[in-house]
Amino acid sequence: MKELVLQIKFGGLGDHLFYSHLPKIAKEVGGFDKVFISKHSALPAKEIQRVIWELNPYVDGFSDQPGVSAPVDLKLGAGMNLLDAVMLSVGLDDGKRFHEPEIYYKPKLIAELQNKNIYFPNFISNAGFLSGPKVGKYFKDQNIHIDYQGSVREKESSVVILDFDAYLKTVHFTDFVDAIFSANNVYCLVTGTASLGPSLGKRLNVFHSKEIAPEFLHSRLNNYICL
Repeated sequence: MKELVLQIKFGGLGDHLFYSHLPKIAKEVGGFDKVFISKHSALPAKEIQRVIWELNPYVDGFSDQPGVSAPVDLKLGAGMNLLDAVMLSVGLDDGKRFHEPEIYYKPKLIAELQNKNIYFPNFISNAGFLSGPKVGKYFKDQNIHIDYQGSVREKESSVVILDFDAYLKTVHFTDFVDAIFSANNVYCLVTGTASLGPSLGKRLNVFHSKEIAPEFLHSRLNNYICL
C-alpha cells in the first residue's frame, strides 16, 4: 500500500490551504492509496483542521510520522501559481496549472448578508504596508458602502477603516466561512481569507501593496487591487 504524508511547516490558514488540493491529486493521479497529514506540521486551530483536513474525503487522518513539505524558498516556474509549485515540489503533477484551494465544508447561506459588503481588516504578514486611511479612501473614491467590518483581532495586525455600519462578529471558524460565502462583496488583505474565498468558488477583492511577493496573488478568481 502506497502512502503519502504531508507536513505543513507553517500554521496559518493560507499555509494549509496551499496544500489542500494535494490529497485528491495524490489519490487520483499519484497512485497513492492513503494520504495523511503529519502531526509534525504546524497545525492550526482545531476548527480549521476539521474544515480543511478532517472533512476532506481524500485524507485518511493524521500521522505520527514526519512528511514531505514544500521548501521555504519555493520558486515558481513560468505559467504556474503557488499551489502548482507546492504540488510539483512534493513529487505530484496532475498536468493542470493555476490550481485553487479546495475544502469540502458545505457553507450555509446567511440571508441577511446576501446584499451586504464586508471588509475583513486582519492579516498575519505581508499586508502591513497598507493603512486604514488608504483603504478607506479607495472605498470613498469608488463609492462603495461597507456594511460590516470584521471584528479586529489585534490592533497591530489590522488595517481598520472608520466608515462602516457595524462590526461582524463570527464566533466559530465556520461562521466566518459562511459569512464569506453569503456576502455580496468581500474585501480583505493578502492573508488566509484571500485563499479561503477561492476554495468556496467565491471571488474576493484583495488589497495589496506593490511590496507584496507576487506568488501570494495566486488565484485567478480573485480581484487583486494594488493601493
